[in-house]
Amino acid sequence: MARLALVIAVVGVLLAAAGLFVALAVGLPALGLNPYGRNPLDETLRGLGTAATLYATGAALLATATRWARTHRGPLPVAMVPFFGGFVALLCLFQAVVGYWTNIPELLFFTIGIAAPVALGAQPWSSARYSRPM
Repeated sequence: MARLALVIAVVGVLLAAAGLFVALAVGLPALGLNPYGRNPLDETLRGLGTAATLYATGAALLATATRWARTHRGPLPVAMVPFFGGFVALLCLFQAVVGYWTNIPELLFFTIGIAAPVALGAQPWSSARYSRPM
């Protein structure tokens, strides 16, 4: 069952990342940041709808797999959160040194987009004190 949870988590990450990529690819031209012109409104809405569907499905799978791991394997290690934040900060610093300033918001967008479902699945929704009906 643990392998199935890992497969679900990987599929969730891939779907969520695909949704974020589609959102950036369709959303940025809608803002006028496309050098070749803007997309028509119906194409933009169709692309953003597809991106939202991909992201919502992937985020739900990722949150479900994280929740399964938390309930079956015990609490998740919190020591990885500062390491992950430091790694993202290091990547942002590297991109700033190289001169790719526009990649920093994209990196933060992807980091938050993938970390949010994981944090949602890792959040305990009930307290042990109040697990029984009152």
